[in-house]
Order: sequence, then structure tokens, then C-alpha cells
Amino acid sequence: PDVTLTLPVNDGDANQFLQTNGSGVLSFATANNQKTEGSWTSFGTGTSIDISSLDSTDVIKYEILFSDVSVGGGMNWQFQLGDAGGVETSGYEVIGGHMGNTSHGTGAVTDAFRWYGIANAGFIMDGKFTLTRMNGNKWWGEGRLVRTDGGSTLYYMWGSKELSAALTTIHISASSNDTTDFDGGHFKLITYK
Repeated sequence: PDVTLTLPVNDGDANQFLQTNGSGVLSFATANNQKTEGSWTSFGTGTSIDISSLDSTDVIKYEILFSDVSVGGGMNWQFQLGDAGGVETSGYEVIGGHMGNTSHGTGAVTDAFRWYGIANAGFIMDGKFTLTRMNGNKWWGEGRLVRTDGGSTLYYMWGSKELSAALTTIHISASSNDTTDFDGGHFKLITYK
């Protein structure tokens, strides 16, 4: 059978696609899967930094890239999630660990997505932490980092956290009790919808 399609009168905008209404009328639309890349931001020299005012309604994944991170007090630094009620400090199901030529180990954490085995003030670190929506307000966290100051150890963490409401804040702190400062480093947030 012959099919008649009605084309739109304009040529659309960059990155749009043609869609049909099911009756042969075509129009331009914007794809739902969009990537928004933030700029590199300094960790500064405080105990923590918040990525706040997040609208996670349609977000499938957040990636946080980080470079040249160092922590003054030699603590395992961490990520915590927050919603309209504030940053949540319990209910995390996380395993952190490290593996290398001469050492390896793991540890379970229930109050944050926390690195394990990096408690050394001399470490300088590059890596990535990813949050992927599992369903509703439940997020899967996954991180990997390497030391750029030397060493041959891979550091990792995996786990999940279910929030009581929509994700609005990612709290990054230099220690589990906010008593240690970041010495330096930068991060960039990438959002996928």
C-alpha cells in the first residue's frame, strides 16, 4: 500500500529527529536522552563540598569525574546522597576495596559511598564515581580511582542507597566525620537524561 507522509514546514534544530504521530504527519522532536556536562570545579580546601539543587526527576545517571584530589588528614573520602530532608547518613550498602601487587582488602560501609585503603595524605588521585538510577529513588553507586603520585593499586567501591525522596544533593567530604580538609583537586559533573 502507498503511504503518504506530511513533512514539517521547517528544517528543525540541531540534534532533533523526525517523529510521526501515527497518521503520517511528521514533526521534529528532541531526544530524551541528553547529556549535560558541567565545568571543572575546585574541591577547595574545606572539609566538604555539595553538588546541590539537583533535579533528578528524569535523570538516569550522574558521573563525577575527579582529578588531582588530595586529602590533608589522610582519610578515606566519601560521597553521600541527600533529598529534601537533608543528606542521609545511613542505609548505604557499600563495599570498598583495593587491589595491587603487594596489598589488597575490602570493607563494608553503611553510612556513605566511601573509598577504602586511601587513607594517606600523600596520595593524589584521579577517577570517576557514577550514580545510576535503579528505580524510583534507589541509586547504584560505582567508583574507581588510581593514584597519580605513584603506586600500582586500583581502588574501587560498589553499592546502593535508597533515598526517601528525590535526589537533590551529592555531598562529597574529605573524611567520614568532616574533620579533614581537601588539599586540592577538581571535579566535573556529567548528567544523563
